[in-house]
Amino acid sequence: MKVCIVAEGCYPYVVGGVSSWINSMIKAFPDIEFVVLAIVANRSYRGKFVYELPENVSEVYELYLEDYDWVEQEKNKKLHLRQNEYEALRSLLLNRNVEWDTLFTLFEKKNFSLNALLMGEDFLNAVRECYQLRYPQVVFSDFLWTMRSIYLPLFLTLKMELPEADLYHCVATGYAGVIGSMAKKRYGCGLMVSEHGIYTREREEELIRAKWVGGIYKNIWIEQFKKMSLLAYRYADQVTCLYKHAMELQIELGCPAEKIKITPNGIDDQRFVRCLEEERKEDDTINIGAVLRIAPIKDVKR
Repeated sequence: MKVCIVAEGCYPYVVGGVSSWINSMIKAFPDIEFVVLAIVANRSYRGKFVYELPENVSEVYELYLEDYDWVEQEKNKKLHLRQNEYEALRSLLLNRNVEWDTLFTLFEKKNFSLNALLMGEDFLNAVRECYQLRYPQVVFSDFLWTMRSIYLPLFLTLKMELPEADLYHCVATGYAGVIGSMAKKRYGCGLMVSEHGIYTREREEELIRAKWVGGIYKNIWIEQFKKMSLLAYRYADQVTCLYKHAMELQIELGCPAEKIKITPNGIDDQRFVRCLEEERKEDDTINIGAVLRIAPIKDVKR
């Protein structure tokens, strides 16, 4: 059996809870072959692993979300989409019953430059329609260039060459979920999505606090992450989370309840019984200790 782990912004480049979990899981199944498809920002991360890869990891593939388009394209050659392809692109930008299967086929079968797509007439027309329907109050040139920057990482993801595997296990939704959904469509493999944190909510919280983006563009970015998560939930055979409220959030974001399984982090509570008894000798107050990274995304409140 061959399993492809799809991880964004963590394993094997960053030490942390999710990365440690991935590494431990791979080691727990020494008879299964794993490949890792790692999603990172750019090529500065290339090969800079902080984990020694287990022996049953046969390959690591890297996807860079801030990358160049390496397709050789004849100068001034234009890209013309077929009607069904244009309608699929339009559905993506308008977020109306997105025709993902058509988009998967487009990016798999056609060898075209992303520059030709993003700077082409079809993308311009779809953006113009989205602008006229939803955001006519902003400057169009700013809107157009922002849409190009929003869709470049997604289009790079859709152009990714995927390793064949029996199971794709995505350790988040987002771009990882797009990869897993695309693989399931292409190879007919199984797809599992495991969310330690709810990806869409985490990105939403980051965007609300972000200084680099403002106004309507915060909402457009948030909508982008929501549509990618909905795609992953749609294609997944199994979706896991760590606790009940996380499951409720997944359902709220469009995941069918019957696909979700709660897999809580295992804790031997008997180890803490004595501590609890000692605390209760003085009063009924319960003191809870935690060892964790203090960061906004952890939502630690005093």
